[in-house]
Amino acid sequence: MAVLGTKMFWKAAPGASASQKENQILKNSGYINLQLLSVNYMSSGNFWQNIFGGSDKIALATSLKYQTGTDSIEATVVQDVRQVPSNRNYNLGLQRNVAVKIPANADAISVEVKITAVKNDQLQARFDMLNEPEYQTALQLAPTIVGQIITVTSLVKKLFTQAGPTAQLEASYAGIISLQAQDHPVAKGKLTRGLLIIISTNEGDTFAQVDESLFEVRGVALYYRNRLVENTYVIFNISFESLKGADEKSIWFRKYNQALNVLDKIVTAENEEEIKRIYNDSKTLWIEGNALLDADDTYINMEKLKIKASAIDQINDKYREYSQSFKGYADMPAGDILSGLRLGTSIRNFEEALPETGSLLNSLNISVPQLDAASIDFDLSQDQLMKVLKADSTNYLKELKLSNNSFRLRGE
Repeated sequence: MAVLGTKMFWKAAPGASASQKENQILKNSGYINLQLLSVNYMSSGNFWQNIFGGSDKIALATSLKYQTGTDSIEATVVQDVRQVPSNRNYNLGLQRNVAVKIPANADAISVEVKITAVKNDQLQARFDMLNEPEYQTALQLAPTIVGQIITVTSLVKKLFTQAGPTAQLEASYAGIISLQAQDHPVAKGKLTRGLLIIISTNEGDTFAQVDESLFEVRGVALYYRNRLVENTYVIFNISFESLKGADEKSIWFRKYNQALNVLDKIVTAENEEEIKRIYNDSKTLWIEGNALLDADDTYINMEKLKIKASAIDQINDKYREYSQSFKGYADMPAGDILSGLRLGTSIRNFEEALPETGSLLNSLNISVPQLDAASIDFDLSQDQLMKVLKADSTNYLKELKLSNNSFRLRGE
C-alpha cells in the first residue's frame, strides 16, 4: 500500500511470463532476491533555485522487514547520499541488492523506501558515514549479517527521525507469501516476482489511468508510452530462485566433508569389524551434519531434505568403492538413513522433495512420524532405499547445474 503522494505499479521482468499468477512466489518454494534497480529524483526547486539554479542534498534509504510467525528481522540501509541538481530530472543510476536469497518461509516481506532532503551539516556527516559500503550489506539470514544489520537499522531510523518531514518520496509495500497461487496476486497483496515501480505523484499526477504493460525500463531510466518519466520514482526488481545449493563455509557442510573423509581410513583397515566401525563413525558425522543443517535458517526445508539425501548418497558411494574388496562389508540400516532424513510430519514432504523415495515409502505404508522412533524396524533393505535416493540425488544435482549452483562434498 503506497503512502499518500505515490502510486505503485507492477510489470513482469523482461523475458518472463506476463501472467501475475505464474510469477507469484509461494511459501517454502525457494529463495527471494530484492534489488534496487533504479532511482530517479525530480526536484521542482524553490523560488531562488528556479531563478539562480542550485542543488539539493538528498539521502535514500530502504527498509526491508522479514516477518515469520511472531519473529521479524528488519534491515534499514542508507543506499545513497549525494548532491543533485535542482529543478531537473536526475537518475542516480543505482543497482543495489536489498535482500539476497531469503528463504520463502516467511509469512510476508515488506519494503519501504524514503528519499529525504538533508539540510543539516551534522546530519549530512552521519548520513555520509552510513553511506559507506560496509554499512550497505544486503539482508541475508546468516547470523553475522543479521547482527550487523540490526545495529545499522537503529542508527538509520534515528537519523531519518531527526531529518524531519522533508521526504520527496516515501512509500511502502507488503507482499504476503501464500501457499497457493491466485489470480491477480499483486492487487491482493501477494508477493510476486517482477518489477515493482513506485512513482511520486507530487510533481503532477500524469498516472491516473495507466496501462502497466506500457512501462519500459531502458538502462536505468523508466519510460511510459515511449516518453521518459520525469517524476521521482524507485524501481525494485523482485526475483526468485528455486534452489540455493551448498554453502561451503557452513558448519554443516564441513561436517558432511568430515563424514566423507573419515572413510579414507578403510584403505588401511585390517578386517571387516574395523570397516564397520569406520562406517558407523561416518554415519554419526552425517547425522550431526543433518542437525546443523536443520538449524540453518538460510535454507528452505525442502532443499534441506535434498541436501541430506545427496550427502548420504556421496558417502555411500565412497564407502562401497573403498570396501568392495571385503565380501561382508557393513551396510547402514535403512531405518537409520530414513531417521537421519526425517523432516516434517507428512509423507507429502518426502514426495515433493524426494519423489522416488517418497513413492517407495508410500508404497510400503511407512509414515514419516515413524522415522522419529528410537527403534525402527522396516522391511526395507539399504540397497532398495539407496537406489531411489540416488535417483532423487541425481535429479537434484541436475537441477542445481541448470541454475549454476552445486552440491559436491570434497574427498581428500
